This record gives sequence, C-alpha cells and structure tokens, in this order.
Amino acid sequence: MPYPLARPPAPNGPGRCPRCLQEVIWTTTTANRVAQAVDPDRDPRGNIAVRQDHTGRWISRQLTRERPTPEAGEHLHMPHIATCPAPAPRRAPAPRITRGRRGVRPTRRWQP
Repeated sequence: MPYPLARPPAPNGPGRCPRCLQEVIWTTTTANRVAQAVDPDRDPRGNIAVRQDHTGRWISRQLTRERPTPEAGEHLHMPHIATCPAPAPRRAPAPRITRGRRGVRPTRRWQP
C-alpha cells in the first residue's frame, strides 16, 4: 500500500479497560489531547475534572493550583490508572552512565 493508513481516532466515551476489563470513560485531555481512562463513578477525592462538550465528546483536565475546583458542567472523577487492579508494568530504569574515564585524551602534536 503506497500510503500509510490513517490513525484511528482516540477512544472516547464509555468503554472498558484493556487490562482489567472494568468499565471506564475514555476522555481526551485538554492539555495534550491524549486519551485517558477515568472511573465512571463520580468521586469527591478525584483530581480529574470531566465534562461532555456540545458534540458529545468527553473532555478531562487535571486540577491545578490555578483552577483547583470543577467548573460549570464538570464533575470530579478518579483516573482509572490509580484504581486499576491490573496496572501496566513499570518500565525498567535506564542504565546509569558513570562519569569515569572513557578513554585517553589526545595530545597535540607540535610541528616545527
């Protein structure tokens, strides 16, 4: 095929977690338009404000110091990654690079 296939749209709306198969709401973050799963039940301890726009898409934002409370039409939810019983495995840390000597510094050759 000469052209790459178009990327499918990010999941949005009610769905299931691919790891634990619990029901979640797939939202799009306002900061960088990435898909994020949140628990479907409202939670006053949550730190994600979720709303549905006029087209029916679910949009979420992180509570910040500048905007610490939910605004009009937003409800608090808990991110699903915080409550998932089968979270993704953590990546191994990158190997550390020591600052030891790695070679010999070249010397200048003076030509007469």
